[in-house]
Amino acid sequence: MEKFLLLALILAALALFASEKVRADLVALGLLLALLLTGILDVNEGFTGFASPAVITVVCMFVLSGALVRTGVADSLASLVLSSGVRAELGLMVMVMVMVGVMSAFMNNIAAVAILMPSVFAIAQRAGLAVTRLLIPLSFGSLLGGLSTLVGTPPNLLASEALNRAGYESFKMFDFLPTGSAVFAIGILYMLLIGQRLVPIRTPQALPEDASLRRYVTEVSVPKGSSLIGKTATQAKLREVLGLSLLRVHRQYDKDKNQSPISKPWQSHGRYGRDEGNGWYSYVPWPEATFAANDHLQLEGDPSALLKRQGDGFLEILDSEKGGEIDVTGMQTGEVALAPGSRSIGATLEDAAFSQRYGVTVLGIRRNGRHQVERLTAARLEPGDVLLVRGTSEALAELAHNPDFLVVNRLEHAERDYGRRLLALLIMAVTVGLAATGTMHISVAALLGMLAMIASGCMPVRDIYTQVDWRVIFMIAAMMPLSLAMDDNHTGAGRWIAEGLLTISGGKNPYAGMIVVMLLTVGLTQVMSNAACVVLVAPIAIATATGMGASPYPFVMAVAIAASTAFITPIGHQVNLLVYGVGNYRFSDFVKSGGPLTVILIIASILIVPRVWPFFPT
Repeated sequence: MEKFLLLALILAALALFASEKVRADLVALGLLLALLLTGILDVNEGFTGFASPAVITVVCMFVLSGALVRTGVADSLASLVLSSGVRAELGLMVMVMVMVGVMSAFMNNIAAVAILMPSVFAIAQRAGLAVTRLLIPLSFGSLLGGLSTLVGTPPNLLASEALNRAGYESFKMFDFLPTGSAVFAIGILYMLLIGQRLVPIRTPQALPEDASLRRYVTEVSVPKGSSLIGKTATQAKLREVLGLSLLRVHRQYDKDKNQSPISKPWQSHGRYGRDEGNGWYSYVPWPEATFAANDHLQLEGDPSALLKRQGDGFLEILDSEKGGEIDVTGMQTGEVALAPGSRSIGATLEDAAFSQRYGVTVLGIRRNGRHQVERLTAARLEPGDVLLVRGTSEALAELAHNPDFLVVNRLEHAERDYGRRLLALLIMAVTVGLAATGTMHISVAALLGMLAMIASGCMPVRDIYTQVDWRVIFMIAAMMPLSLAMDDNHTGAGRWIAEGLLTISGGKNPYAGMIVVMLLTVGLTQVMSNAACVVLVAPIAIATATGMGASPYPFVMAVAIAASTAFITPIGHQVNLLVYGVGNYRFSDFVKSGGPLTVILIIASILIVPRVWPFFPT
């Protein structure tokens, strides 16, 4: 009966993962608590994940990755793409995918994509290309590049740890390289021959080289004494003066005193406006309508010029939470996208309380592929929304590592310590070398590398904890004991599921068994974290292999590959959501371009993995 209880708990967790109504780390912690309360695991077993070498390694890799960013190593790689001189679309696509793949092999995927994204916008502008032709290849390249090394992505580390827990020797640093590089090469060929025909041309405004902003909807007030008072929209020439389009005007009035909110009775202009309630009337200005003091204007476009004119009495940006004017002097500006599971999803900007929680003010919002028609304060946030925020450099630095957000672009670039660039690169190379040669366990080598980065000044002590995505760490640590709960010494659920898979696959053909395991992994990784997916499926894959009398290594390698094939939906991985939010992509764009790639990589893996990792080694 215990195995059915465990399966019920897993199904409930999967439903919560798929719904995205509860953060993934909280779902994992809730599952761990349920395992403890039901007695499936005891206390010592339940908290083994928090002492796992794999978890320690992931923590250290976040810091090592952050040091490479801070010292400018990652920026130097990005500049190679800019200075290449390549202008052909296919050549640029290959360069972008190779560069992000190399970076992702040794650092966090999201960091690699975020660093390269401004360069990709600049490259597209110089070459006269739609940037959307390069953003999906950028995202897919980061996922494929992470398959080349043990530290390239958390699923690789967790797959290796699953082998260790089952009593087998773990994967080494470059054991992933033969299969990972082959899959990476196939992914690039696919994008060149097929994918480039399926990646759509959308029209997000390109990011100019001076790091100005893309199109946002923002709200401003007309202060008393403004030169706009009494002018019509045509006379104001907001597009010429500020590069902004006027969407709507919001005017306050006192209905009890029979005040008219506009210069003419509103009943005769019903097609232009609507009563918002709470004493506000909203309308699209017609040619004769004039601006009045304290009008709130809803504008769309690049707000760079508007930011430079704050304080001159022309227009003042409104606080998105309180509706009052704000002081943006002495602050820095950044663009962030909401991550799946962010606590702000579904809330209005007022309810989200950005200034209280994060110390930043939201200046504008950019919604994927759609115009924002609600007032800024009333808009309910959705995954992938890109927010224009303003705050101190310290607040933006903390926001950059908050798991609720994916950083798109920090307009005032964080300080780079280029003088320690070669030192950071050397420390990273030594760390990888110690792990690759077997001189040290990967967790020990990563810990040594992290401390060396701190001691050498490549990573200040004050910043080490902000580099770590603690939501990922807690989710992994909470999910890892699940493999214990599924083994034969506890519920036996893993073997029971494996026997079912053996029945489906015929029970004798390891190729059929691997296909079933990969399809299960690909399906789950579209609705849950790929790290959590590996923790769940890897023990099942090992049990399936042993049930056939085959080696578990090809099965676990296949699980690691399948866990990174999150190409079908924008919510399959954070990097997909990152480019989805800034590229004006549609959900179907990922299905069209990522679906065939997923099928091709499954077929390729079935053919390649057993040649590198035989089912029945001699």
